[in-house]
Order: sequence, then C-alpha cells, then structure tokens
Amino acid sequence: MSTPAKVGAVIVLVVVLAGAGLWSQWRSSSPAPLKLTAHDMELLYNELLPPEKQQEIANSPEEKKKLVDDLKRLLSVARRAESEGYADRPDVQTQMSFQRDFVLYNSYRKKNPDAKASDEEVNQYLSSHPKDFDDFIKSNPRFETQAQGPQREGLRRQFGELKVLAVKARQDKLDQDELTKLQLMLDRSQSLYSVYVDDLQKTLDKVDDAEVEQYFNQHTADFDEIRVRHILVSTRPQAADDEEEGKKPEDNAKPKQLTDEEAKKKAQDLLNRVRTGEDFAKLAEQYSDDPGSKSRGGEYDFFSKGRMVPEFENAAFALKPGEVSDLVKTAFGYHIIKLEERRTVQPPSQDQKVKQQIIEKIKDDRIQERLKEIAQDPSVTVAEDFATTPKALSGGGVGPHQPGKPEKD
Repeated sequence: MSTPAKVGAVIVLVVVLAGAGLWSQWRSSSPAPLKLTAHDMELLYNELLPPEKQQEIANSPEEKKKLVDDLKRLLSVARRAESEGYADRPDVQTQMSFQRDFVLYNSYRKKNPDAKASDEEVNQYLSSHPKDFDDFIKSNPRFETQAQGPQREGLRRQFGELKVLAVKARQDKLDQDELTKLQLMLDRSQSLYSVYVDDLQKTLDKVDDAEVEQYFNQHTADFDEIRVRHILVSTRPQAADDEEEGKKPEDNAKPKQLTDEEAKKKAQDLLNRVRTGEDFAKLAEQYSDDPGSKSRGGEYDFFSKGRMVPEFENAAFALKPGEVSDLVKTAFGYHIIKLEERRTVQPPSQDQKVKQQIIEKIKDDRIQERLKEIAQDPSVTVAEDFATTPKALSGGGVGPHQPGKPEKD
C-alpha cells in the first residue's frame, strides 16, 4: 500500500463538523479550546456519513471509537497547520477558496435542482476574474490534463458557472446553514491536513537498505500471500437478481434481508455442510452473497496483509492450507473461509516490489507516529458518547476487501 493512500484514508473516512464559533477560534491568535459535543457528532453521523458507514459504526464500538480518534487527529493536525501559517500560503488559499465555492454550489443546486448560470453571467464572471481559472489549475495538478486542448474552454466555463452559483448561495445565506457549515469546515480541514502531510512526506529521512532488511527480517510473516475461498452470508440488504427469460416477476423480487440471528444460523448450516465434506466451491457458487467472488467458487486470488477488513484477514492468515475457519463476523455478515494456498515472497534484496513496499511502510510509520503525537493536543476534544441510529441501506452484499482497495492488482 502506498504512503499517500494510507494517510489519505483518514481524510476519506473522517467527516468533521464545528459550530458557528469554530472559524473564529481557529483564526484567533490564542485559539480557544475546541470541543465537538455529542449533538455535533450526532449531526455529523446522521447527515454526512453514508448509510453503509453508519451501519458499520452502529454495529461496532471499535469503529465508533476509530471515527472519534480519526476526527480528533484530523482536527488537531489541521489546527497545527493553521498555527504554522499553512492557511496563508497562496496555493492553499486558492485550493480552499475553490472548495468553499464547491460546497456552496452543491448546496445551491440541492435547494434549486434546476438552477443554472446563464451564459451572460458566466462570461461576466470570467472577464471580471481573468486569473482565477489559471490559478485554480496551477493549484490542482490533477486537472491539468483535462485543461488542455479543446476541452479547456468547457472546463473553464464549468468553473465559471460554479463560481456564479456559489455567489448566489451566499446571497441566499446558505453559508449560514448548519449542514453547509459542516461541509465547509470538513473541506478546510482536509486541505490543511493534506498539505501538512505532504510536507511531512517530503522531509522524511531516506530509508537505507539496512533498515529495509531489518524490517523484513522482523516482519517476514507480514509479507506472506494467501489464496482463499469464502462464503458470505450477508446481513445487509441484497440487490434483486437480473431478470431472466421465463421467470415470473415475483421470482426476481429483492431478497429478504436477514437478521443477524438468521444470517448466523444460515452460515452455521453451511459450515456444517462443509465440515461433512460437501464441495466448498459449489456451496459458494450457490449460497454466497458476495457478488465479487461467488461465480469463482468464492475465490480470492493471492493477497497480502492490509487488503481485507481486519476480522477476515486475521482469520484467513491464521489458517493452514486446506483448513476451514469457524464463522467469522464482519460488518458485511458471516464468512466461512478456506485457505487454499500460502506463499512467501522473496527478500527485498531479490524483489524490488517488496523493497518498495517496506520503504513505504517505514515512511508511513514515521508519519503516523508524528500525527499521533500531534493528535494529543489537549485543546481538541471530541465527544465519544453520541447516538448512532443508521439510515436504511440501499446497496447489495459486498465482499470483505477494504473500501477503495481492489481484490487483486
């Protein structure tokens, strides 16, 4: 896993919120203590987290605590960046300005779904602010490719429309809306967090070969790769099957969501059948709720640690080839895992890929240690005791791989 991906996981996961006084707290020369109350956290949970994440947090005290810890770290690091003058850098100001307008644009479109800026309004904005688009592209390298050739003008006009509608949002005082404030603070925190971490990565000491070899020798088992099969009995809502010729409409009805107790019983019955010698792959094809693997008999090709959710990963790596696990509970439901094969990678002196993985891991550990130290800021507190009642899920069953991570490169 790459260092940016690992550090960026915090940004993807965490949603941050603040009351009306938070901005002024950050901008003061002697910031007042920052406290997110239980009410703040409930608003965050209910309005800004997707239903899948709400469900996961509601079912797992560990995930709830992780949200609180990650949020405290994000706020603390962003606050540190603010105190060190990052918010005064022209490139960061340009980035934050665009993100503020993007939030306001979305708020305005949500309130006025059919709203559009006229050509006249867009032309007037672009002619009045001739450098804004170029400054935006310079501070957002990921858009440089899109801003070349004939598509540049289209992107420029989209930028102009966003700015025009953001102005209208301010005129309608949408920037005073509670939910919009949350999103504004989220994006500001993300910007400051990102640039601060980027600078940390650039200033890290070089990792030498001796450190790489030492790390590998101390963590050899961490580089094992395994190939498994699994059967998932989902506790999440299931998507309806595609219509098939000859089937009645009722045959394609959306499957009933199982309760935790029902899912556990079904999984135990399947495990009993596996234990008595029935073919694991055939059972997976017939009964698994993981659409990503059931057609392959439940198989996940070789993967290393860090690719799956912890409960699944820990159980799978503890098995011996040919061995079948007991029931494994994750946020997705109940799994039965069979280890098909295990292999050990070559040492870093013989495998450049392994060497690079270790270098990135050592660098990431150094960064995480630094961020952990900053997160101890006693002036930032986040309430841990807040209500978690998730919204209904709309998706189907999914496999145990980490969100945003492929099953196999």
